[in-house]
Amino acid sequence: MKDTLKKVEFFTFYDKTGIEAHLEKMAAEGWLLEKMSAFRWTYHRIEPKKIHFSVSYYATITDFEPEPTEQQQAFNEFCEHSGWKLATQTVQMQVFYNENDDPVPIETDPALEVENIHRSVKKTVLVTYFLMMFCGFILGASFISTLLGDPIHLLSSPIKLFTGAWCIVAFAYSLPELITYFVWRKKAKTMAEQGVFLETRGHRKLGFAIAVFMLVSVVLYLISLANTGLQFYMTAYVLIFLAGFPLVNGVKSFLKKKKVKAGSNKALTFVASFTLAFVLVGAVTFVTILGLASGVFENAPNELPFTIGELLNVDDSTYLRSHSNDESILLGQYRSSQHPNTYDHSPTMQYTITEVKMPFLYDFVADTLYHHYDEWKGWNSTYEYVETDATAWGANKAWELYRNGESDNAFLICYDKYILEISVDWELTAEQKQLIREKVNSN
Repeated sequence: MKDTLKKVEFFTFYDKTGIEAHLEKMAAEGWLLEKMSAFRWTYHRIEPKKIHFSVSYYATITDFEPEPTEQQQAFNEFCEHSGWKLATQTVQMQVFYNENDDPVPIETDPALEVENIHRSVKKTVLVTYFLMMFCGFILGASFISTLLGDPIHLLSSPIKLFTGAWCIVAFAYSLPELITYFVWRKKAKTMAEQGVFLETRGHRKLGFAIAVFMLVSVVLYLISLANTGLQFYMTAYVLIFLAGFPLVNGVKSFLKKKKVKAGSNKALTFVASFTLAFVLVGAVTFVTILGLASGVFENAPNELPFTIGELLNVDDSTYLRSHSNDESILLGQYRSSQHPNTYDHSPTMQYTITEVKMPFLYDFVADTLYHHYDEWKGWNSTYEYVETDATAWGANKAWELYRNGESDNAFLICYDKYILEISVDWELTAEQKQLIREKVNSN
C-alpha cells in the first residue's frame, strides 16, 4: 500500500473555497496535503478524519526566498498558537490545517482577506490571463477568418490547424476566469463591508478539460508529422519545453537549500534557464542542420504522383517540376506541377490531390473546391464547372471547367477518398484519364 499520493489538480489560484473543500474531502479519505506546485499536489497517508483547512494569501512572499521572512514567521507562529499547522505553501499561497472540532478562523477581517487575495492574484495569474485572452482573441480571429476564406488549406496544415485551435482554447479559458474573478471581487467587496466573506468559485472542470485537450492535440499534431522529418524536430522542442520547468525549478530549489539570498537566487536561476535553453535549442538546431543537409527533413517526396512523361510517353527529364504537400489528421493536400524549362510549346500540367481522411468532411471539401472559381466571376473571364462523364475517369463525380463557354482543359474529379483538380494544355485521352485514376488512388 502506497503512503504517498501524487495528483494533478486544476484549481484556480484564487479559489480558496474550492481548495479548502477539496482538501477536507481528501483528509476524510485518508490523505493529507504535504506539497504542492502549480498543478501537481503530493499527499501522504493518514488515518481518515475530519480536518479543517484554511488557505491564506501573502502577496509579499516570493518563490526565491531561502527561508520565511520575519513577518511570515510571525504569522506562522500566530497560526500555530491558534492550532493551525502549516501543511505547505507555494509562492503567495499558504495552506494550514487544524484538527480541532471548531477552530478559530485565521482570517477574521473579510475586507482584508479579499484585498490579500487581489494582491496575490495581481502578482501571479492576472497578467497571464490578460495576455492569453488578448493573444487568443487576435490569433483566434485570424484563424476563423482563414477558416472561412480558405478552409481546405487551413485544415490540411498541421501548424495552422493546431495553433489556431490552441489560441481559441486559450481565449475560451482565460475569458471566463477573468469574468468570474472580477465579478466575485466586486460582490466580495460589498459583502465584506457587511462582515461576510463571499465564497470563491473556480473552473476546475474547465481547466481539466482544456489540459486534456492540449495533451491530446499535441500528440495528434506530432502524429500528423509522422511522414516528415519535422516530427523529430517538433518532438524535441516539446520535450525541451517539458523538461525545462523541472530543471530550472531544480536549480532554484538547490539555491534555496544553500540559503542563497532571494535576489541572487533569482538572477542565477535566470542565467541557468537561459543557458539551458541555449544549450538544448542549440543541440536540436545543430541536429536539424545535419538533417537538412542529408535530406532527412524533406516534408514532401521528390517523385510526382504522375508525370507528363507517363501520360504522353515522352522524355520530360528536362522539365521543371515542383511538388509540395500539407498533411494534417483531417486532410492532405499534395500539389504538383511540370513546366518546360524553355519557351517552346511543350505541354504543361499542374494538379492538386486532396486526401479526405475524415469521411464527414468529404462533401464539404468537394463543395468548397467546386465553388473555388465563384469569386472569379465578374472579371474579364467567366469560369464555370460543368458536369462531365465520370465513368471515363473511373470516378464518382467529374466536372470540366469552362472559361467564357469554352473548355479550359481543367477538371475536378471526385474519387472515394481523393479529390483531384487538374489542368493541362492538351486534350486528355481515355487511356490517360484511366492512368491518372490508377496513380491517384494508389497513393
